[in-house]
Amino acid sequence: MTPLEGSPPPSGGGGAEAGGGGGGGARLSARDFLGPVLLSHIERVRADARRVVAASEQGESAEPDAEALHDFRVSLRRLRTLLKPARRIYGRRRLRPVAEGLREFARATGALRDEEVLRETLTALDLDEAARAAVAGWVAQRAGREREARTHVVELVRQDRPDDAGATQADPPADDAGATQADPPADQTGATQADTPVAGERPRLEHHLARLELLISRRKARKRGAEALARRAIGDALDDVRALAASDPGDGAAMHALRIRFKRLRYSAETFSPLFGERAERTAKSATRMQRRLGQLHDADEALAQLRRAEELAPDARAPVIEALVAERARLAHKATEELARELETLTSLWSGDPRALPRG
Repeated sequence: MTPLEGSPPPSGGGGAEAGGGGGGGARLSARDFLGPVLLSHIERVRADARRVVAASEQGESAEPDAEALHDFRVSLRRLRTLLKPARRIYGRRRLRPVAEGLREFARATGALRDEEVLRETLTALDLDEAARAAVAGWVAQRAGREREARTHVVELVRQDRPDDAGATQADPPADDAGATQADPPADQTGATQADTPVAGERPRLEHHLARLELLISRRKARKRGAEALARRAIGDALDDVRALAASDPGDGAAMHALRIRFKRLRYSAETFSPLFGERAERTAKSATRMQRRLGQLHDADEALAQLRRAEELAPDARAPVIEALVAERARLAHKATEELARELETLTSLWSGDPRALPRG
């Protein structure tokens, strides 16, 4: 079975390799494949941001749309993940300011998620009546933090008022050399002078989305094949997973890092599934299962860290909650260890060799 067998090219991609052999037929370029995918994700981020803003404009008493905030966080995360393979087409230096700018929004949405998950994790514990009452009171005290985190995300997005416009007025058209006429020279960090943030300036989402659109629209990009880019992206993601797979399940930081690597593998496989068909789809499902399981483990770790610092709770009220969390964490770690072994076997069977070196045809 060839990597392209049974799977059509993405719409508007310009055609995949004709036939199973490596000789004839036009090959889909990496730019023609990934460019439309990136543009689609940019529009998804804009649409979700508009939903966040719309809910916030219904009046001071209106609650932010929790589903819209969740969707915005996920769409932003997917776009950021795709920037890694995109560097091989559009250049690491030019994408770095975009990646760094979007990271500010990711941090804000991540802080909100941490508060939401902490509440959900603690309220789901099997506790006696006294401990449950103590937890409920502590969670109620923290409710203000969750509201503040939610309001912060809304304000970050609302100040920008994302719309369907592409490039901003500050973005001049690209010339034939692939750089904008007003592009200043880059410094040693890879950021241009125009990208240097002003002290106290708040990040603007549309600025970074429009800049990314501009990079994608340029006529010149590095010439790479879509299949080669896909092989590299999936191969690198698999290497990242395997590098941490033997970590101690008791190491919370390592398990969190492994979860992020499974998430990247999942998004890479989903993105390039039109090129690898069922193999990529099964890879994505395997990575999704581990991302979810390791996410539960991370939620327990975060809850434990918060409870151990919860000086508002009396020691005798805090002790049974911590005990319950430790037991839950041990249960989740055991299940994660078992499932990790199975999923690694699945991934090994799907990619018996290095995806970056698979023979053509």
